[in-house]
Amino acid sequence: MLVFFNGGCGGVQDLEPEPLTGDQEPQPGASIDLPAHSGTEADPSPAPSPSPAEQKDVFGVTMLYPSKEGGESWFMAADPTMDARFDPQNKISLNTDGSWKIKSSQVRMSVFTSTSFNTIQIPTYARDELARKGYMQSPNDWKNVEMTGFVKLNAVSDSKDNFDWYARGGRHTDTLPCEGSSYKGALHYDGRVRWQKETWHVSYEQAPYKPAVSALKNRWVGLKAIIRNVQVNGAEAVSLELWVNDNADKVTWKKVYDMVDAGDWGGDASQCDGANDKMPITWGGPIAVFRWDSAKDVDFKWMSVREIAP
Repeated sequence: MLVFFNGGCGGVQDLEPEPLTGDQEPQPGASIDLPAHSGTEADPSPAPSPSPAEQKDVFGVTMLYPSKEGGESWFMAADPTMDARFDPQNKISLNTDGSWKIKSSQVRMSVFTSTSFNTIQIPTYARDELARKGYMQSPNDWKNVEMTGFVKLNAVSDSKDNFDWYARGGRHTDTLPCEGSSYKGALHYDGRVRWQKETWHVSYEQAPYKPAVSALKNRWVGLKAIIRNVQVNGAEAVSLELWVNDNADKVTWKKVYDMVDAGDWGGDASQCDGANDKMPITWGGPIAVFRWDSAKDVDFKWMSVREIAP
């Protein structure tokens, strides 16, 4: 039983520094030797410039981390309504400029791996076991990812709400709360940013807000959320980065949030059989989601999810 609704119908499920130009990218595989505390900030040094072929994705958007060799990737199709790996859960329509429009105050656009999503293929939600295996459903779950999307906010009812790119879990429902783990990178409509840790659905820990850009209404902006495992003091931790392309030129990316979850940031993982309540979410999940609320009219384009070399 494949659990997706291509084209969308019915109720929405809550599947809940300096500018970077084309000659820079962060160093993958960074090992961080810092005290393990919540909100640890990290700033990996730039790596040597990649080749032009490695530097841009299929839309010409700069890739900040190289794709994992043989890893999962998804790029928004010319006609996303025909893509079985993409479930917008609402009606979407093509704009004259080639972008797409969605009119809903609750959006959860889900992206599946190439092996799709099937709840019955998830044998356990026990946190210690997921951390040991490194995945929830399949070895090719979305784990170390660079999620990219460009959006234009046309109508909004709450300027304090936000766009969220998130991964590292499955569906977010009340009936299967332990399936709903995630890190959520948020860009608020008023220009603030922050990360959220959802140990299970619904159990949140919020990182502090930081100012990033001016208000988003009536202009295009690009957002990247990067989630990848790193080592901190010899233990597995999770690096969380947010980057914004404020002028939407595909190239000029600015890092606006950079933190590490080294195992003492919020959470109550014991609710899902975790030995350490604050354990980081180090496993992959079968669904990555582009989410927003309180925005009744949004255009979007150049969406992608790539498994990256950590």
